[in-house]
Amino acid sequence: MEVQKNIKDRIKWFFHSKKRYQLLSFYGRRLWVCLFCFILFSCGSDDFEYEKKYACYFTFDCGIHQGTALQNCLNSVSPGLFCMVWQDAGLTRHIQMQLYNGKTEDVALTTEMENRRPCELGANNGLVIGCSTLYNGQLYAFDRICPNCEETGLFKALQWENNGLWLKCPKCERVYDLNNNGFIVKGESGKKLMRYRASYDGSVLLVGN
Repeated sequence: MEVQKNIKDRIKWFFHSKKRYQLLSFYGRRLWVCLFCFILFSCGSDDFEYEKKYACYFTFDCGIHQGTALQNCLNSVSPGLFCMVWQDAGLTRHIQMQLYNGKTEDVALTTEMENRRPCELGANNGLVIGCSTLYNGQLYAFDRICPNCEETGLFKALQWENNGLWLKCPKCERVYDLNNNGFIVKGESGKKLMRYRASYDGSVLLVGN
């Protein structure tokens, strides 16, 4: 009788254990799903808006460099003007600036403060910065390469189009609207321009990841 009782107890323990395992598995799976959703939706839309694949660190003090082409593009009261900014090879502390009319100027970053700061300008060492005519003069800082050609390993610098309101890729011929968050306005569908965080307090411009 004692042996029979032990067998019954073992059978009861087995089924109870199996039930506990099933319950734990069921709730465990639900817990993982809830955790995944929490992580996914806790990331704000801003986290998906800005490019993180390529390092971008750029600080420009308009109090030191007054009257530059870039400074003129940071006025949200008079939006719609954009400026290309890049560094030539070998001139790591010289910033080249160009407006849509082709006028280019060289600005040397020579102060002690500027030399302490990193200067990384995105995927291929170039940005396009300015204030949109839409969205209350929203300040934009885009990468200067075509995001769709970048996927294929081609780092093609974009070119001015439509009096500096658009950028065109010389390779795939897609055209991007600078005033409307870098969306494609001509050509095949694809990714919009890569964008970086940008802020301007009236004196210092900060662009980064």
